[in-house]
Amino acid sequence: MRLIKGGGYLARASKTVTFTGAANLGAVGNVPIFTVTGEVQVLSLVPFCTVLLESTTGTIALGITGATTLFLAATTATAIDANEFWIDATTPAPNGIALPAAFKDIVITDDIVGTVATAAITAGAVRFDVYYLPLSPDGLLS
Repeated sequence: MRLIKGGGYLARASKTVTFTGAANLGAVGNVPIFTVTGEVQVLSLVPFCTVLLESTTGTIALGITGATTLFLAATTATAIDANEFWIDATTPAPNGIALPAAFKDIVITDDIVGTVATAAITAGAVRFDVYYLPLSPDGLLS
């Protein structure tokens, strides 16, 4: 954590999810990405595909437990290609793009999850980078 002006602590978390089609790794249902304790403010969330996603007809949404599309509605998995930012359900962003409002300045108390529907995602990888501020004394994103 890094102390920022005003006395808060800026923190960063990063996780790569490698999809295999197994439970919690691309099977239809939730894919755990980050565990949230207490209250945190997500300053920015940036998903970046490092390995092309593969699925027959699968989709994936990005949100939190209880609001599974908070960040992004369902996206066809095969539209998420390697070396692209996944911040839009239809338009690839390979080189750079402004973060949409749904990916910044969001306060949450629930875990960040991907939600796979229709068919499993059997291969591929997405790295998730988050900068956040703890709001409660126990605020943590890991």
